[in-house]
Amino acid sequence: MNSLKMYDYHQWANKQVIDRLKELPESIYDKEIKSVFPSIAKTLSHIYLVDSGWLEVMSGKSFEEALQLEEQVSNLTKNMGIHEIEVIFSNLYERFNAFLNSQPDMEKIIEFDNPWAGPTAVSLSDMIIHIANHGTYHRGNIAAMLRQLDHSSVMTDYAVFWYANQPK
Repeated sequence: MNSLKMYDYHQWANKQVIDRLKELPESIYDKEIKSVFPSIAKTLSHIYLVDSGWLEVMSGKSFEEALQLEEQVSNLTKNMGIHEIEVIFSNLYERFNAFLNSQPDMEKIIEFDNPWAGPTAVSLSDMIIHIANHGTYHRGNIAAMLRQLDHSSVMTDYAVFWYANQPK
């Protein structure tokens, strides 16, 4: 599996969800509902926070440093609307892509100590697959939340990504 392709998919799928949310009434984005997260806004913010944290870890920061940065980012994203979230995701993708494109070896092992699970060592490519998988899980949460709010979501299956990115 090509981990860089998985990250392309992750970016594409997040964009599909954000574009769909921009089509809906603004009140849907931060409406409180009983679900995995209390709102779609908080779910998207979580995806952003986790992606940011993993980029910090992959870039050489300790897990603890990444968590401290996540706290700062959490305060930043707290009252953002969908258009502001779209901008910070775009900026994160630029940083991520620059980092990934500078890596000569995606099988390079990164060691870190997760305070909840302990020390481990994982390849960059496995970290990217985890990021895409984590995003998929929470995009599914958003799809369910939209249904609870009587709105349809958007298809973000990996197979839809294949077709969306075929040469015309």
